[in-house]
Amino acid sequence: MKSLLIMALVSIPVMAAPHSAHVHGVAELDVVVDGLQVQITLESPADNLLGFERAPKSDYEKNKVKDVAAQLQVPANLFALNAQCKSAKPAVTMPTFGKGEHSDISVEYVFECSNQATQVKLPLWQLFPGFKSLTVNLATPQGQKQLKLKPGQVLDLK
Repeated sequence: MKSLLIMALVSIPVMAAPHSAHVHGVAELDVVVDGLQVQITLESPADNLLGFERAPKSDYEKNKVKDVAAQLQVPANLFALNAQCKSAKPAVTMPTFGKGEHSDISVEYVFECSNQATQVKLPLWQLFPGFKSLTVNLATPQGQKQLKLKPGQVLDLK
């Protein structure tokens, strides 16, 4: 499935911007709809989810990293599809906090649905107020497009 996602996103028209630079407040969602399967990959600066992107210093920050990693393991914390769907265990990549480097978090979700999902509500807006906008690269059987979403908006899969 990962190769399907890569092939679909590589074929997004040239007018769509390449994967975004590391910008605080902005995250990228790659979404592929393939029949009754929906794959969503979130790529975000760690600051959007943690409030920092350096190595955690205090016990509070160390716990915050653990808490965010646990929250990302629950797909419904971020995405609510308007179909009957089950998700496999997500692949969560937390930052290694290299010295002087930007730190990013990425998560891949795969939803298997019993009926066609046409919309995704985004509870992530409430859970992680560090998100100010999402750049969505959407690939469906109808084609590919890039969308910009602001807090409170939902993702239309049509």
